[in-house]
Formats: sequence, structure tokens, C-alpha cells
Amino acid sequence: MIGNTTDQQIIQAHGYCEFIITKVSRTFALNIAFLRGDLYRSVLYAYLFCRIADTIEDTVFVNSKDQQRLLNSYKSIFSLRNFDTLAIESWITDFRNSPKIAEETSHDVQLIYHTQMVVLCYLQLPEKHRNAIRECIIEMSDGMSEVLRRKSAVKQRLYFSKTVDDLNRYCYYVAGTVGILLTRLFLDSSKAIRQSIEQNLKAHSVSFGLGLQMTNIIKDCWQDYKRGWCYIPQEMMTKNGFEPEDLFLPQNRENAQKTMNALISRAAQHLDDALSYSLSIPRRLFRIRIFCLLPLFLAIATLMEAKDNPGILKGKDVKISRGKVRQIIKTTLFLSVSNSALKNYYAHFRVNLGEMGTQV
Repeated sequence: MIGNTTDQQIIQAHGYCEFIITKVSRTFALNIAFLRGDLYRSVLYAYLFCRIADTIEDTVFVNSKDQQRLLNSYKSIFSLRNFDTLAIESWITDFRNSPKIAEETSHDVQLIYHTQMVVLCYLQLPEKHRNAIRECIIEMSDGMSEVLRRKSAVKQRLYFSKTVDDLNRYCYYVAGTVGILLTRLFLDSSKAIRQSIEQNLKAHSVSFGLGLQMTNIIKDCWQDYKRGWCYIPQEMMTKNGFEPEDLFLPQNRENAQKTMNALISRAAQHLDDALSYSLSIPRRLFRIRIFCLLPLFLAIATLMEAKDNPGILKGKDVKISRGKVRQIIKTTLFLSVSNSALKNYYAHFRVNLGEMGTQV
């Protein structure tokens, strides 16, 4: 159990968390900066815990059983009422010693080596926030372990989602759970959210997470493919006359683009729910509104960039320019108190991405 810590150690640990967030996700670091107090700290530490689980899932191990064991051990750290310093140190050592295809020296891996510092900060949070974060990490780790078990049972090089339901299940575990967590933290942090608003937030929290995760899957499809993963459902590809192994073949480019556009449309419909979620947050909770609106607009702009973009099937990065990112941030801040103006701004990106989902 972690104990006998000084105020100076806690300050140093928090400083490390604020430093590392800028290295593992500059976009999220910008976004989270709008929050304050316990909510800011809770979201910061929760994101770093989620990032640790994600790094385990993304790392390519020589033996996939090492990956599953590490995820299960990570979950068990949160399953106990008290954090065990020796258990955390043993888990870090296990990760360090597990053979990998390529030895990682990234900031994501450095974060794993400093897990104890995040835990120390987490233990200073209100109990309600700690419980919400703990339950999210346990469910997320369980879901990732399930996906890894299914992958290890597949003999071919490429693991892929077979159905849209498989994709949705994966996105739920890695992002829908986070949507639920954030909603719990928002509700615990403010009494300004009435019951009717609370119902809307809970109804759309998972879909918000799915929209952001599907956008990442579209954006990163080539990088995932290179490491032996394809989250784009086989049934969507089969419908267009090819199989997952052939997604990036030049002769399939036209049909592959149809498939990608269909997934883009599906992701956009989830982002429609994210808009409903964000606009239901009271205007006086300005910081929470901005925290939700910025990733939403960056995601919908990314989908617009990916639509009918041949580069996505040639292994090229699909990114919105830094100038456009700055413009989106500036415009979102300017329009943040006007729901009608935000709807019109969203429609500017949404118009060419397929059938609308939830109407706001």
C-alpha cells in the first residue's frame, strides 16, 4: 500500500503527470487545460491510466500471452481496495522484461515506468472520483483482454473485426467506457446539471466515445494494418467485393474507398450524438462545454478530411493542418455559448459525410 507520502512528493508526482500528458497527447493536453480543480485532476489521471492500458494493447510482444498477462495484472492492481507498491513495481518489471518485437523508448512506455506517480496523485482524489476511475479501468482492461484472446486464437497474420457489432464492442471497451466515466465525473462535479440534462448525457455518453474512437480507427488504419490489426469490419468489405487482407491493394482502391466512406458516415452519426451531448451541458459550465466541443469539432473535421481521400489507402497520414486546428479552437471558443451557432458550424463539416443521426 502506498503511504507516508509528503506534500512535496505529491507535488512532484502531479508535475510529472502534467508534463507527460503533453508528450503522450498534445491534443488532449490542450483540451484538458480548460478544466479546473478536482475535475481537472481526475480527468488528467484517468487519461494517463487509460493510456497505460492502451500502450499495453498497442505494443507488439513476441508472445501474445505476455500481453494478456500484463493487462490482467494491470486490472488486478485496481481490483484491490488498496494499491500495493510491490505489486505495481513487479508489474512494471514484468513489462520491462517481456520480449517485444521492437524495444520501445517512447513517452508512452516511460509513462508505464512511472505508474506509481500517477497512482500517488490518484489517491488524493475524492472517493467518488476514484471509484469511477477504478471501475472504468477494470472494464476497459477486461475488454482489451477479451480482444487479445480472440486475436491469439486466430492463426493468420491479420486480425480483423468480423462484424459491425465486433467493432462497436471494441470501441465501447476502449472509448465508450471513458464516455461513461467522464459523465460520472461531470455529474459529481456540478449541481448545475438538472435531471433532464443528466438523462441526455447518459443516453449519449457511449456514442460520443464510439464516434471519437472510430475517427481514430479511420485515421490510423494503415498503422494498425502494419502491426496486424484491422478494426474495419469484414462484413463491410465483403459487401464491396474484397477481404480485409486486400484492403490496401491498388486494384481494390475504389471499393475500399466506398468501405471507408461508409465507416466515416457511421462515425459521423455517433458524432451527431456527441453534439447533442455537448450542447446539453449548461452554458455556465463553460469549461466542461469546451472540453467536450473541441475533440468533437476536431474529429468531425478529420472525417471530412478522410472522406474520398485516396491518401488514406496509400498509407499516408490523414491529418488536419495545425492552422486549421488553431482556427477550429478559436471558432469553437468564440461560438461556445450559442447552441444555434455551434449547430451551424458543425453542419459546415457534417454536410458531405452521409445521413444525419441524432437531430439536435
